Amino acid sequence: MTKTRLSILLLASAFAFPAAAQTNGDPEIVVTGRSLKDTADALAACLARNCPPDEDVAASLAHAENQLLQGEYKDSRTTLLKSIGRNRKFGTKYPVEVSDLFRANSRVAEHVGEAKNFQLSVLDMRNTLKAGLGEKDPRVMVAQIEVGDSRAKLGFPDEAKRIYQDVEKDALANGQNRVAMFARVRQALLLQTEAEASGLDADYAKARAKLDEISAQPLAGGEDFALVATVMRARMDRKKGDASSTEAILKDFAAKGGATRPLLLFSEPIKRIDLTQDYGNDQPQANTLQRLTALNSIAKWADVGFWINADGRVGDIEVLRGEGTKQWLKPVLKQIQTRVYAPLRRTDNDATPGFYMIERYTLTARWTDDATGTNMRRREATPRIERLDITPENYQRPIIDDDKTG
Repeated sequence: MTKTRLSILLLASAFAFPAAAQTNGDPEIVVTGRSLKDTADALAACLARNCPPDEDVAASLAHAENQLLQGEYKDSRTTLLKSIGRNRKFGTKYPVEVSDLFRANSRVAEHVGEAKNFQLSVLDMRNTLKAGLGEKDPRVMVAQIEVGDSRAKLGFPDEAKRIYQDVEKDALANGQNRVAMFARVRQALLLQTEAEASGLDADYAKARAKLDEISAQPLAGGEDFALVATVMRARMDRKKGDASSTEAILKDFAAKGGATRPLLLFSEPIKRIDLTQDYGNDQPQANTLQRLTALNSIAKWADVGFWINADGRVGDIEVLRGEGTKQWLKPVLKQIQTRVYAPLRRTDNDATPGFYMIERYTLTARWTDDATGTNMRRREATPRIERLDITPENYQRPIIDDDKTG
């Protein structure tokens, strides 16, 4: 059995975007090392003995994560919401633990298309930490960056920019150099995204200047963010047809003996999926049947595994398991094939080809209650693909067990 490196529901998407045959039936890939029944029983036993809030939160998170891994998205969210209901009032005494509940709920909300709940959960996470730890605590500042991330993801980049700038200013005033560098990288990412959307040379120049500044002038204690900026610059150059900066990074890592963990240097974006043939959210009533038929494909998920080989190239991409048809995964598999990672550090004792990665992909669409002229909620016309890294902590391919264990 293998374990995830950290709770998959608590990992923040800090910097990355990011052969066995496909199995038939419904195999179980043991990732957490505990069956669904085990985590359900552990949570029930905890509640039966009126366990302390921190133990309740830990048991709830373990079970909700297990439910998500098994594709039980609705049940996972229910587990988290019930635990939030029980433990919200203990946020002052257990700020980190209760904030973890809100953070986990925001992750699941993203995957089921609940944009409003995603937004509010991120705010509740930040507010819980702030009330319990004080606004100068670095964990609160990082949580505020996550608030900025949520605003950017929901389509409000100007708000995200303001938040990142404020965090950088506060972090510098309080001697939190790493947080300040994190906020600077986020501002650069906004500029890069804007440049790629507009295609304007002036916008690309702004993004490059910001990234070069971060790379050349890292703050003490935040030197690793300089590498992040260098990699971001290389990705942007490569998208513009210039692979020289990527090749320079590859040579540098090779000269230093290779990377000790996966470091993504380049990937193409996942191509947009539109199951409604580009009908807008304000489409006429005549297209309702077509729209409902198309959106029937929503709520599918799949776990995709692949090796990162010693040279940083990807191989043996496989769909390990999933729910529903796999047609929608084609752009995902094509995107993974385009990835270039830093070459890996190798030793004579290495018996595997590199790092084995597992990523959960969910086909979803956000719920919306606008542009319809009614009070009824409906899905947006254009589906989204959400990604979650569920790679085992030892980067090895997990055992596939055909027997269900709960």
